[in-house]
Amino acid sequence: MNTAENLTAEQVTALKKRKIDYSDIPELTETEALELYPKNWKPKKQAVSVRLDMDTLEWLKSPQEEGYQKRLNAVLRWARMNGCPIKNLQN
Repeated sequence: MNTAENLTAEQVTALKKRKIDYSDIPELTETEALELYPKNWKPKKQAVSVRLDMDTLEWLKSPQEEGYQKRLNAVLRWARMNGCPIKNLQN
């Protein structure tokens, strides 16, 4: 097989004009696309101050283990990725 260094300008032009056959690659569903969120990806974090109802905070802390802020972030991420309609939520 030719490598890029061995190709002539005409061969490169011909390759660029060829259509790619995607028929053997299944199209991703919306659910599959959402599952592609990398597990080890660590987005930048921003410290914020939030006032929560006491019952909501107790619910987040209910597993009796550390990490309620991570759980809050996971709940908000899930809501965002599942189309939670923010404008319809009560204030």
